[in-house]
Amino acid sequence: MLTMVPRVRPAVALAAAMALTTALIPGGAVSATASAGGCRVDYAISSQWQGGFGAAVTVTNLGSPVNGWQVAWTFAGDERITQLWNGSAAQTGARVSVTNAPWNGSVATGGTVSFGFNATSGTASTVPAAFTLNGVVCTGSVTEPPPGGGALVDNNFPVSREAAYGDNRYTVFRPANPQAVGAPMPVLVFGNGACAHTNNSEVTRALTFIASKGVVVVDTGSVDGSPNGVPSGSPIPSLLTGAITWAEREQNRSGAPLSQRLDLTKVAAAGHSCGGLEALVAAQDSRVSAVVSLDSGFFADGSFGYSRAELARLHSPVLFMAGGPSDVANDNTRANYDLVTVPAVLAVHPQAGHVGFITGSQMTEGMTTVVQFLDMVLNGNRAARSYVLDPSGLASRYPWTVSKKNF
Repeated sequence: MLTMVPRVRPAVALAAAMALTTALIPGGAVSATASAGGCRVDYAISSQWQGGFGAAVTVTNLGSPVNGWQVAWTFAGDERITQLWNGSAAQTGARVSVTNAPWNGSVATGGTVSFGFNATSGTASTVPAAFTLNGVVCTGSVTEPPPGGGALVDNNFPVSREAAYGDNRYTVFRPANPQAVGAPMPVLVFGNGACAHTNNSEVTRALTFIASKGVVVVDTGSVDGSPNGVPSGSPIPSLLTGAITWAEREQNRSGAPLSQRLDLTKVAAAGHSCGGLEALVAAQDSRVSAVVSLDSGFFADGSFGYSRAELARLHSPVLFMAGGPSDVANDNTRANYDLVTVPAVLAVHPQAGHVGFITGSQMTEGMTTVVQFLDMVLNGNRAARSYVLDPSGLASRYPWTVSKKNF
């Protein structure tokens, strides 16, 4: 049973004060507008003993004032919270969410709130890879808002589709003039349907749409469909994590069009069908802050070499999209949504089928939903959050149905 203790213990208060020198979460979650969310989490392991440990958590609110908060993360091992003070906790497997106590729910912009806990653990505990505050990923920095009224979906930049510099495993979709975007751009790595690792023509229209909103997309497959030494047909998640590494190199390559134009604290993994499996595995990388699964999900029988146990390893919010009864992945998508313990959204368009979001008449609606989800999670954009989560948003648009949890 989890116990709520009304006072912070002195040892935990000291550990929180020492958090910057003990265990600090790197990077930065951002605020895309003056009213957007953003946060930083300092997590300190204050003491360890045989079979357990104590920890202190301090959350700094970088966005608009909040009245009621929930902080969530996923433990890396078998940690189980046994006692928590200055909040109340719920834990399912490795996934933890801590909600404010009656007296500390209001946190001003720049304000902090702290809580501490004791937990059991069979091994030495490590700092969780990522945290969220009210569904916004916390990594600690605030950037200027993107152009176009502060929302990605309002942008419409001309797009360049080009071979990835020095690596013909990838095609890059990006705003043709990165300087015109203003703020550094988030990065989306994308896995193709059928785990096509050479030809990405099927997704060209959809990924061009996303890139036009001010997102750099790195897709698997050579730009002209030529052989690149990578077999197709089975998931290779390392291709997507390799795409992140490619973006990191371009960020620092002198003379590159994307040099210092990327925000590598805002990286998402996405994929369609078999590529969605790649994205769900690649999203376990600590560099990934959001994941999108289009008409996809792990099979109950572990087909393609990955079981549904992979879902417990996710640490960032996930969007599942399905095309209704005619989508061969519809039931699988729903089952995966039911199993995840991270913040999750399930958006279903019953007329889209298996490829409508990629090549069909639902492409614009589908990719708009993807962009809004990325803006909500990566930028903390409140208008995007309303579009994705509120009953008056996507859920009000016939014939969509939207479910959400842990937000």
